[in-house]
Amino acid sequence: MGFSEKLKKLRIDNEMSQENLAELLNVSRSAIAKRESSKGMPDLENIKMIAPIFDVTIDSLIRDEEEIETTEEGFCFKIAGAGVGIGLVLGFLFRDFGVNNMGAWGIGFGIIGYIIGYVIIEIKNK
Repeated sequence: MGFSEKLKKLRIDNEMSQENLAELLNVSRSAIAKRESSKGMPDLENIKMIAPIFDVTIDSLIRDEEEIETTEEGFCFKIAGAGVGIGLVLGFLFRDFGVNNMGAWGIGFGIIGYIIGYVIIEIKNK
């Protein structure tokens, strides 16, 4: 599978229109259409912008292989971020009960979130 097929698949899988992707990359919709029809290839800077949008590696975008690799560490950080958010909310709620360590709650839940993300990835890879 070449770059053009991967780009189209990722865009469709993420329920994104060509216009939406073009706006994120600051290019025209026709530029996206050309890239998806193998009539054009983005420069390296655009490829570096595309990878994080779809949470994939740059290598998997440009290699002519079927598999598209995700950035697993990004997944862990997303879960950790959710954990930090939950921790901060709980910290604010517990403040009413005399517990004032909001930052500690956020950090604690962030660490737990990262560990959970890592465990999920390890289970998925087995």
